[in-house]
Amino acid sequence: MRQINLFIIALILIILGCGESKKEINNVELSLENIFTEDFLRNPSQMKASSDGKIIIIDEFGINGFIKVLDQDWKVLHSVGKLGEGPDEFSNYPSLSTSDDGQVYVFDGFKNKLYSLDINSGALIQEKFLVPERDIVEEIISISNTDYVFQLGDPQNLFTKISRETSGSKVSFPLSIKNSHFQSQDNTKKLTFSSNYLTKKPNEELYASAFNYYDELLITDGKEIKYHETLFGNLLYDSNQTNIAFTAIASTNQNIYAIYYGKNVTELENPSQCNLLVFDWKGKLKENIALDHPLNFITVDQKNKILYGLNPMNEDNPIYKLKLE
Repeated sequence: MRQINLFIIALILIILGCGESKKEINNVELSLENIFTEDFLRNPSQMKASSDGKIIIIDEFGINGFIKVLDQDWKVLHSVGKLGEGPDEFSNYPSLSTSDDGQVYVFDGFKNKLYSLDINSGALIQEKFLVPERDIVEEIISISNTDYVFQLGDPQNLFTKISRETSGSKVSFPLSIKNSHFQSQDNTKKLTFSSNYLTKKPNEELYASAFNYYDELLITDGKEIKYHETLFGNLLYDSNQTNIAFTAIASTNQNIYAIYYGKNVTELENPSQCNLLVFDWKGKLKENIALDHPLNFITVDQKNKILYGLNPMNEDNPIYKLKLE
């Protein structure tokens, strides 16, 4: 009888525990607010929120410069940058990054040139970005007083770090994956085919990555993997078809925000929605938010607790806003 009672108690605890875990995930549907469709934005492709709430936008084909700085009321303060081979000119449309202290940087991937952007004056100042010309840098992830962290066009490494000093060393963090579907055909644990989106936790050496073709979230401190799991278990890499998992990632001190689709590419020809997954920095899924518009890029204004998103494939050039409560 005592064994039966203990079994019943254990069963009740398991049921209660499962009930509590389900309650911890907040599943909601929210509408995005379309805040910007002005004509002078020809084709916005990337944006960043500065530490004081200003917005920097890469506007491909933009008029009077394609790097635009806007205030919190969305008034254009500066419009700088143009295509060309001269000083302060870019060989291709650049990408944006920010440092922990709020400094905004603009990176020209074709020239491997990095510029700091003075958001108050609009001035561009070239940095001493000491990366070998043979390295194809896709994106600068973070910049500190001592190091640059960036992604190379190399699917075998999550990111690479190089010292800002002339004699500094360069190290890469390899993708050492424990999940079998990341293994290549020769059974080595190497990533076979994927793009990944990487973000750094502000003011801390912690990184989160979500994958374009895999249903995965990975968190690392740059030395070892702290968290890496299949999220839903129903979207694995298939060489005969293309599955789309994630398309964007951003973070704050508290949370990781990732745009998730979780469908085959044939189902996403004209997507009408997406999901915003909110994790903590231990990999725990806190919220699954169904959004009523598709997004392919996001940034978070941590000061004002606002998430901004856009979809470069939308010809109307909308920029969406979601208040983070």
